[in-house]
Amino acid sequence: MMHLAFISLFLYFERYIMIKTVKRTYRFRIYPNPSQKELIEKTLGCSRQVYNDFLSMCIESYKADKNRTINKYDLIKLLPEYKETFPYLKEVDSIALQQTVIHLFDAYMNFFRHNAEFPKFKKKKNDYGYTTMNNRNIIRFIEDDIQIPKLGRVKVKCHRKLPESFKFTMVSVSRLGRHYYVSLSGEEEYFDYGEYIKESLDPNNSIGLDFSLSHLFVDSNGNHLDMPTYYQDSLTKLAKEQRKLSHMKKDSSHYQKQLLRIKNLHEHIANQRKDFLHKVSRKLANTYDYVFVENLDLKEMSERRDKLKLGISIFDLGYGTFLNYLSYKLTWLNKKLIKVDRYFPSSQLCSCCNYRKADLALNRRSWVCPECGTKHNRDYNAAINIKKEGIRIILNPSN
Repeated sequence: MMHLAFISLFLYFERYIMIKTVKRTYRFRIYPNPSQKELIEKTLGCSRQVYNDFLSMCIESYKADKNRTINKYDLIKLLPEYKETFPYLKEVDSIALQQTVIHLFDAYMNFFRHNAEFPKFKKKKNDYGYTTMNNRNIIRFIEDDIQIPKLGRVKVKCHRKLPESFKFTMVSVSRLGRHYYVSLSGEEEYFDYGEYIKESLDPNNSIGLDFSLSHLFVDSNGNHLDMPTYYQDSLTKLAKEQRKLSHMKKDSSHYQKQLLRIKNLHEHIANQRKDFLHKVSRKLANTYDYVFVENLDLKEMSERRDKLKLGISIFDLGYGTFLNYLSYKLTWLNKKLIKVDRYFPSSQLCSCCNYRKADLALNRRSWVCPECGTKHNRDYNAAINIKKEGIRIILNPSN
């Protein structure tokens, strides 16, 4: 009897559960020895040269015949002859150079498809990486090392365990300041509980978030998050290091060392911000079934920052990064991030009686509803309205 009950339960869940694949990227810090560092830098330099020279070829080809369509494989076929002209290119990973050409072609064609700006020439002073392929499982973990073509075994810090279902095909080696990283990109299996999870999610176990320049966000429970201003707090130190750089001879050894110090400081600031946003987004994803936010045009806000007097505060918050973290964390838990239309008047509506104060100025942080007499904090009131609208979207998606 128990056996039959188990089969019935399995068949019930089988209607909902599906095994799907999702694209994932895992990044780990690596610790190359001096000879490996030299080879990484050489590969970065060769990739930069190939990218710039082949971009020049594309530009010249377009000037000569604007109707001619460039083929990706024709560009790749030029590599062997190009290597004969520059024999030192044979010392680095050949797949990395092929991937550089492919990335250039994609960037070049995206411009003509109106998906991106025209590709720019790469500069030596900027941090870049190179990409290679995991053909025939040549890239693999061996004890505390990772086997990478040309580099051999490189010490790696695996701060998390890779899932058994994760299969990576592309590997990128990059340098950020004085640190080196390896990124593994591939696919991973996960259980999609579909309609079963959808039915089990509770709209009441939800929260609305209103974007705030002062706090990052104010939620519908009346709480606000005090986002640390990592960049603004480091401006004095950054200015001091920049002044030192300005007094040095450009491209000298001291200049390069000082430039590296500044890069490391920027990396430290970015890592502080990412760490904080990861922790906040994880807490929200673990607590709530639904999170409701406004579908803001952050790009437009950043472009209008001078007119709106937002200054550097909008960049220091990292709200777009926060939403990205929150979105995929909720997806992994089969929960939902619902975006309310950006033109929904969340700040103008009274959360008690739905009266709309259409003439509410942007600098008014509080207002009294003339209909019911309720005094509202602008951001808190907006968060409540965002939650109400989000629940309405869930219950009545057609309206």
